[in-house]
Amino acid sequence: MGTPNFQNRTLFKYDNLDILRGINSESVHLIATDPPFKRSKDFQTTPDSLAHGAKFHNRWRWIEDVREDWLNAILKDYPEVWQIITATRYIYGSDMAAFLAFMSIRLVEMRRILREDGSIYLHCDSAAHAYVKLLMDAIFGKRNLRNEIIWAYTEPSSAAHSFQRKHDVILFYAKSDAAKFNHDAARIPHKRISDIQLQLMERDDSANDEITAIEAACAKRGKVINDYWTDIAGDGNIPINERAGYPTQKPLALYERIIKASSNPDDIVLDPFCGSATTLIAAERLSRKWVGIDHWDDAHKTLLDRLQKEQLIVPDAERFAQPNLLTFGDVHHITEPPKRNDHEDPMPSFPNPAIQIPKSYPPPRLQKEKLLLDLGAYCQGCGHDYGFDPRVLEVDHIKPKAAGGTDAYDNLTLLCPPCNRIKSDRYTIHQLQEINAASGRLTQENKNNINSSRLRTRNRTRAKRNP
Repeated sequence: MGTPNFQNRTLFKYDNLDILRGINSESVHLIATDPPFKRSKDFQTTPDSLAHGAKFHNRWRWIEDVREDWLNAILKDYPEVWQIITATRYIYGSDMAAFLAFMSIRLVEMRRILREDGSIYLHCDSAAHAYVKLLMDAIFGKRNLRNEIIWAYTEPSSAAHSFQRKHDVILFYAKSDAAKFNHDAARIPHKRISDIQLQLMERDDSANDEITAIEAACAKRGKVINDYWTDIAGDGNIPINERAGYPTQKPLALYERIIKASSNPDDIVLDPFCGSATTLIAAERLSRKWVGIDHWDDAHKTLLDRLQKEQLIVPDAERFAQPNLLTFGDVHHITEPPKRNDHEDPMPSFPNPAIQIPKSYPPPRLQKEKLLLDLGAYCQGCGHDYGFDPRVLEVDHIKPKAAGGTDAYDNLTLLCPPCNRIKSDRYTIHQLQEINAASGRLTQENKNNINSSRLRTRNRTRAKRNP
């Protein structure tokens, strides 16, 4: 197993992708996190502007939020993930596909840094969980799915055209068959024993020994819960002493159950989207080591405030007055990525060795000049002549990537923006031309332009063969 290259009780304020890439392989026992499924694209820098009662909106945008280097890495190294993103873009839309691109490049790093006996719990909402599950199946392996946990809660709400939505999904995946799971830690007391416990407390405050005995009995005779959790209050009913003013904050009881079930004391727990610090507080209360990542400016202050509320930490000046408690200096606030020292290949691999990495080709945009020489400045969908400004033309795939097409030059063509939008992943070039012919855009003159492109291509091919 790997050696951690960070200190216990560390909060990184930085882009979590850079932090994850800097963490040594197989150095974390448990990842428990609640990613920003419906947050605006500015969540990494200014969620405090949304943290005072405002609502998060699903504002993921493909052009604005997805980086080209992510797509190149996914396409080159994780083709099955690329297919999921492409299919999602076709079925759901670019906003969900943009979120999956954002998450996938991070999830491959999360899997790399998990130990072989480690697990990950990923909190999802009802809109995203089906698509995220496909990602998790591809990255962690579908056989490593342990549970699709339903967290059902009761909160005031209304729905005019459907049943009220009263649950989230938590996807629980193991890294391997060696992943730990503590059955007894996942037990909850039988109601009868809980009632006896309450009666003892009401009758006599000195009955601590009896209460301890009852608690021990609860651990032994309590029932193991299933994957449908109804006993933990939802977001709107979080205990007052836990509330940090964060709009998507989750209750401590939820993450304490996760941490108890899939880690042991002194294990390392990571939350790469730690936000209001619920995972970190739960880990500290349960004597686990922890590390959190968030780009929010107030994440560090929120963490310290919540540790103080839980009476787990005191200011540095009170170190000698309360030596059994943490001080602010024991929490490390780091603003740069760690540096790996495990000397391993930084690119993680997926659990399926049968996946074939496709041949690498130059990015399509770099092949445009050659396409203009071979085809001329004609749209190959409608035949319009763009010789007045060839920059208008866009490079597209003849066989869509969703259908297994590649960036090979022979699979590229030129389309005008309207034709590119019509074609999308849905049609071949031939089908696009038929659609344009039916609508009147592909006139006989324009057909001649396309035929001229074909003739130019044949002539250039002959010239190469017979110099």
